[in-house]
Amino acid sequence: AEMLRVVCLFVALTACSAEGRLALEPSVGRIQRLRGGGSYDVKLKGVWSTVPSAQSEQEVDVKMMKVDHIREWIDGLHKYDNPILHKGQFVGEDEAVVDVVYVNSQRAKEKKIKCRQWVRAGPREKIYFNPKEVVAAIVTCGGLCPGLNNVIQSVTEALLSNYGAKKVYGIQFGYTGFYKHEWLDLTMERVAQIHKRGGTILGSSRGGFDLDKIFAKLKEHHVNQVYVVGGDGTHKGGNLISREAAKRGLPLTVCGVPKTIDNDVAFIDRSFGFNTAVAEAVRVIQCGLIEADDAHEGVGIVKLMGREAGFIAMYATLASNDVDICLIPEDHFEVDELFRYAREVIGRKGHCVIAVAEGAGERHFANMELGTDASGNKKLPDIGTWLRDEAKKWLKEHGYPSDVKYIDPSYQVRSIPAAASDAVYCQSLGQAVTHGAMFGLTGFSCGLRNNRYVYIPIDDMCAPEHVVRVDTNSRVYNRMLRHTGQPQFRKD
Repeated sequence: AEMLRVVCLFVALTACSAEGRLALEPSVGRIQRLRGGGSYDVKLKGVWSTVPSAQSEQEVDVKMMKVDHIREWIDGLHKYDNPILHKGQFVGEDEAVVDVVYVNSQRAKEKKIKCRQWVRAGPREKIYFNPKEVVAAIVTCGGLCPGLNNVIQSVTEALLSNYGAKKVYGIQFGYTGFYKHEWLDLTMERVAQIHKRGGTILGSSRGGFDLDKIFAKLKEHHVNQVYVVGGDGTHKGGNLISREAAKRGLPLTVCGVPKTIDNDVAFIDRSFGFNTAVAEAVRVIQCGLIEADDAHEGVGIVKLMGREAGFIAMYATLASNDVDICLIPEDHFEVDELFRYAREVIGRKGHCVIAVAEGAGERHFANMELGTDASGNKKLPDIGTWLRDEAKKWLKEHGYPSDVKYIDPSYQVRSIPAAASDAVYCQSLGQAVTHGAMFGLTGFSCGLRNNRYVYIPIDDMCAPEHVVRVDTNSRVYNRMLRHTGQPQFRKD
């Protein structure tokens, strides 16, 4: 009986039943489609509980994350055998994975955690592009991030070596490169060693998206696959290209690899480069500790990246074991409470180390307007130098003059080569996204979801209701608070 209960639960979570086809072939049209592609109910039987009287069944509402396919607007597409020599089984054409299901969880109910079905990433036995006719373009946009070159290398190698594509172009300096700069011919030789270099060999920039100019160049170079590597704005631009191709009835796929060093992309377990950034941030924090510890009653302030999400600062604090105070954008602080506690720490330890995310303390700059950058992001005041000056001022005024040292490693953290774990992740992402494009999927991104590679509809990933921030009520944030020992620095 115990075995039967386990089997029932496993089948409910992993089976690819008839409903899985709806993830690819919904009744709604492509341009007017509903985000998510519908839903269905799954009944779990034999649910185990420590409470004997608890329900043995639970109904789960599963939302299907539909991914667009070029066959939805092009009739009579020919299928080709996948040329990859794959020793294992190919991914099924309609194969999908379902999120982790929370059973008997009041917390999941309160947080309204939804269960979703995703199109599983991987090579299909049949593909919708003749590899010999594939002409691809890869573009990187936005800020730098560890692993960009690894993604470029992986996509290029997958297309040329695995599939035997005709041509792979590299677009220089973001979306403007489609129509302003020379297109690079990416070959196996050209990308062979680029993973050892930080940044991106294609260059990067913000803004510059012009749909008409981009489409004219795509047509001129006979491009039928576009790979965009970037954040929210980059993916929105890629989605516009995908929609335009659908309107014109063109066999062109657009797919993305989510890139943000802040780790604030919806649905995925983590963004590539994040682990590398945290590891480098820990190294810098160690320098901040030495500076503070080797000064009389020293204060070391380290500013880390994180415009609106404080994941790097939080995880670097947990990893370093050297931070006394961590400040992130999601948790407000008052100056008096902050420095009163900092002085208390100095009294106990002889020094104090503060890690601050670049977007923290927004309320202190409420009346400051610095405009926006080329991507439309609000320009931020320098919290690091402000905090340094405020620390010196407050401590001096209260009779505790201290030696305050400030370190800003922003560009150091984002421009280094990917660490081993991120390098492997980037390679897998590049391979997975290429498999999806060759199968004919479009308007999607790719990432790890519950440790499984899945295809994510760009419409849903970039939807405003799916903003990702540090939850200050979460267990990980509270672990960080217990780790540092810091109190809440606000009066409310």
